[in-house]
Amino acid sequence: MATGTAPSALTTAVAGRVPASASSFIGRIDELAAVDRALATGRLVTLTGPGGAGKTRIALEAVSRDGSRSTRVVFVDLTRIPAGSSLAFAVAEAAGLRGVTEEAALASILWWLDLGEESLVILDSAEHILGEAAALVAALLENAGRARVLVTSRQPLRLAGERIVNVGPMPVDDAESLFWERALAVRASLPETPDARAAARELCSRLDCLPLAVELAAARASVLTPAELLPELARGLAVLSRGPAMAPDRHASLHACIAASIDALDGRERGVFEACSVFAGSFDARAAAAVAGASLADLEALVSRSLLQTSADAAGRTAFRMLETLREYAVERLTDGRLAEIRGRHLAWMMSELGTGGFPSVTESLRRGAEAKGLLPDLRAALDFAATTAPAAGILLMASTEELWRLAAEDEGFARVERLLEQYPEPDEVRAAGLVTAACLSLVRQDIKGVRDSAEQALGILEPRSAAAGTVLYYVAVALLYGGDFEGSTLAAMRAFDAFAAIGDVAGQGCARGALGSVALFAGRSEDAIPFFEEALPLAEEAGDAWRQGQILTHWAMAEEALGHRASAHEKLLGALEQFLQVGDISIYGSAIARLALLDVRRRPTAAVRAAASASQRQGAGGRYHSTTLADIDQVRATAARLIGEGAVRSAWETGERLTFDQAAAELLRLAEPREGTLTPRELEIAEMVRRGHSNASIAKRLGLSERTIESHVAHATTKLGLHNRAGLAAWAAERGKSSADN
Repeated sequence: MATGTAPSALTTAVAGRVPASASSFIGRIDELAAVDRALATGRLVTLTGPGGAGKTRIALEAVSRDGSRSTRVVFVDLTRIPAGSSLAFAVAEAAGLRGVTEEAALASILWWLDLGEESLVILDSAEHILGEAAALVAALLENAGRARVLVTSRQPLRLAGERIVNVGPMPVDDAESLFWERALAVRASLPETPDARAAARELCSRLDCLPLAVELAAARASVLTPAELLPELARGLAVLSRGPAMAPDRHASLHACIAASIDALDGRERGVFEACSVFAGSFDARAAAAVAGASLADLEALVSRSLLQTSADAAGRTAFRMLETLREYAVERLTDGRLAEIRGRHLAWMMSELGTGGFPSVTESLRRGAEAKGLLPDLRAALDFAATTAPAAGILLMASTEELWRLAAEDEGFARVERLLEQYPEPDEVRAAGLVTAACLSLVRQDIKGVRDSAEQALGILEPRSAAAGTVLYYVAVALLYGGDFEGSTLAAMRAFDAFAAIGDVAGQGCARGALGSVALFAGRSEDAIPFFEEALPLAEEAGDAWRQGQILTHWAMAEEALGHRASAHEKLLGALEQFLQVGDISIYGSAIARLALLDVRRRPTAAVRAAASASQRQGAGGRYHSTTLADIDQVRATAARLIGEGAVRSAWETGERLTFDQAAAELLRLAEPREGTLTPRELEIAEMVRRGHSNASIAKRLGLSERTIESHVAHATTKLGLHNRAGLAAWAAERGKSSADN
């Protein structure tokens, strides 16, 4: 059993999601039964067989038919792992773990798998990294007793206890059924005469009854009957069976089918198909037009031939994706010169999407980070290309997406920006942008010297009152705070604020004022800290910066508690948890949980111990807790031991170690005493001003916020309280004031 600490926070919406198919599943009764038996009796099951045999589809179908056996399922497509990347890191990423270093990835996975729930890890297409996959699986089986592993591969892993399910060609009857089901879907009027049936049966046999090959052939039934398809396929087979480029035997039939589909394209469609192969992930029609010159008619033609798959993205828009086998085949057809040209267009598209005209303000960085999250596979591909051909473009792309790397993959981001800086020594604003990004990621890694070195170089290049200068000065302020240099931190934060104010960067000003409050807090001047937090919070709210709001509320709560205002501290910590539930984070989130547990320990000692135990599991996760947080955790345990005894504390602690941050936060929020309908401090303030008769415009002017921001706060408050309008909010605030006076 794994007992190590977990260097990451979980995003539970990500973990457990497996790909779903829009088409029906046909046949494979024997294989499904074999997988079910193997999973029931063993912890490692490997589906082996040739490419295109349908191993992935069988694995997912088997899991979907018996989802009760495993509470959590993690699916990892191994073909999507960038060259040279860690497999353990990819599994941790798929499980929803964030802020994990590659060195700590395995320990993080083992901790997560050992949370007490049955888990199934699916490793898809392991053949190209068989040795690394075998080593990881062996470690999982040895150290995570409640985990099972399902692998698809063209070769077995050859590990002790491995149950192998061979997946070969479909029975010809099933293959024929598959062909007709898919063919009639694209051409309902296709004649099903005895001759057509016979031709389809022969076609399936010629394709070795491999599901992918059969489906690709069926897609062409929109324009050809089975009898017409046979000679087309024969011509394709002849092409692929000659010359030194002949595919390996195990690929021959699949390549024949792919070639037959490609041969049906005209020159333009073929060029679009090949160009779309540079996309590492899903892409939309605009991206296809920019990179591949594709029209909607081109995309429709490729989709109709099953050369592109369609799905809906998070916003409900149509997204396209090329199967990996097809992508590899298309790339093989590109000359080096043409491939480089297309990858150059792909890089230009990424830069246009993420707005790399200059170093972004903090406000703009928040927006770009959110946009980049859905483009991460293609962002990585573009950066790989930029590293060898266009380092300046790569640096600007890294600077533009700094927020993404900060929250999701700081070690990978740091390695990338360091490599790009090595390739671009010119002391200009491009290099300065890279140095600012390096300072950011050094800060997340708590490399204080790295922050100062990068910042010193950057500030020697930058204009004093620019977005980049303000950003790097803010990083210096936080780094000096970590190091206990309160005077230096204050000066850096003040300079950062001046730079942000000069360019009107609201989010940046919130960062700087919040930093000044944190300096005062940790320097022991809690009363001086609160005015800074009062200024910083509305700025973070106006910018929509949930992470910063959570950080400000956490430190504000610490200041309130130091002054003896426990009720106010409790309220603000609950507000902080609500913000952190929206974003991924490590140490600040844990600090809020630990401090709230300390405030709750006398009233709810068992729940407080569970929360503190959850927080303790993240120590060392991409950084270290401040000593005050460590003291909070220790004090929770000591206080609870006096109240409920050591035995009860040990039991609660063991349970809490298995809780994710989100689970611990949700429990604290659920158990919290009724508190003004869960309104935030800002919403309470605005509700009181509504009671006094102020309009939104008047409130906005008094608080220094936009009128739209006030409208949003009023809407949130009425929704939380179950009210229907502004008048109801005013009445609620009046009743609240009366109750407070009575008490």
